[in-house]
Amino acid sequence: MPRLNRQDIDRKTNKPNPIRTESFTPDLELNRAMQTRRDDDVIKTKQRTIYDIDFAIKWYIDNEIQPQITSNKQLITIPVIFANGEKWDNVRRLGYLRDEKGMLQSPLIMLKRNSVSERDAQRTLDVNRAHPANYIIYRSKYNSRNRYEDELFPIPKNQPAQSEEFYIVDIPKYVTVEYDMMIWCDFTTQMNDIIDQILPYGRFSWGNDTNKFQTTIGSISFETVNTIGEDRLVRASIPLTVLGTLLSEQEIRMSTIKKMYSIKKVSFDQIIDVDNNIFETLEIPAQLMQVQTNILSGGSAIISGGGIAVSINAQAMNYLTNITEQIATYVSGTTVSISTFAAINPVTSTVANKNEFDIFINGQYIDKAVYTWTPSDVAAQTIIFNTATLGYTLTTQDVVVVKGRWA
Repeated sequence: MPRLNRQDIDRKTNKPNPIRTESFTPDLELNRAMQTRRDDDVIKTKQRTIYDIDFAIKWYIDNEIQPQITSNKQLITIPVIFANGEKWDNVRRLGYLRDEKGMLQSPLIMLKRNSVSERDAQRTLDVNRAHPANYIIYRSKYNSRNRYEDELFPIPKNQPAQSEEFYIVDIPKYVTVEYDMMIWCDFTTQMNDIIDQILPYGRFSWGNDTNKFQTTIGSISFETVNTIGEDRLVRASIPLTVLGTLLSEQEIRMSTIKKMYSIKKVSFDQIIDVDNNIFETLEIPAQLMQVQTNILSGGSAIISGGGIAVSINAQAMNYLTNITEQIATYVSGTTVSISTFAAINPVTSTVANKNEFDIFINGQYIDKAVYTWTPSDVAAQTIIFNTATLGYTLTTQDVVVVKGRWA
């Protein structure tokens, strides 16, 4: 495979070189599905480095523990510093630290990082392994493709796309960081006070609001430094074990946070040509019934015929297929009534018209020109027959059935 450890190579700008590649196999093609622009969002790529852990430990000692001693009847806050190369060399050779003017630094707390190691408990779970499936998904409630709409002052806009915005974040590396906290002071009583102030914070989460790490205090060792011609110093060494996490901004030259959108579905509109308007008859086209399952499961079909073209969704399909029969009540020799209301067409938002009903008298179909009736969704139905055209008058023994789209 040419160009090891490289992904999404654009062949237009990265031509494979037979001299520098390991084989002549085709180079990787750029997968534009994985390329999402990040310059238009406000999400920053988070990172957590060793410096963040160092800062969190020092910040916690300075702002939360705030070790203090009493000297000459004054309350003194003990300064906390990190040991660089020069300072640690002086401490290792002399056992104490002096300032630029040669004055002995006391009291003082010095932090020194000893080691950083991968946490053994997480290694068996493959958490620290760079694997494509090791990531955390955060879903954004708002994105530019699917904006919120103001209910008080709605802004006219196109129908929002059903799109969700996701941020893919790599799982951080779980590490154990070992520190040595060295403390200097002049008297043993002062050292005892300092230790009493630090010990209650064992196994607490040390750090600030954004970075907190579980910290364990180890066995404390004490030592008294007596140098000829110098003041006596009391020193204590406290080991700290910090369970931290590391996540760089880029790993293997790839960003540790990626933006993606929800999976899109390509759907094709199905157009069915019919001879008449489907809302002017009770007959349902056979082509439409063949795709009924697809429509009821969330699809749609376009019906073209009778001078109109309408889109049939699940609600419209239920309206078309929901055909029931109602028995009319005898009123007079020319009139019958029905207490049931006519259905509302979900496509046109109007009441079902006269052509969407068929009337049978004693099982015989009656032509629509024989009777007068305007379907209603708010009042009882009154149907008046033209007995001259019908050829007879109605009696109480006649059974009048109205078949159609009732509510």
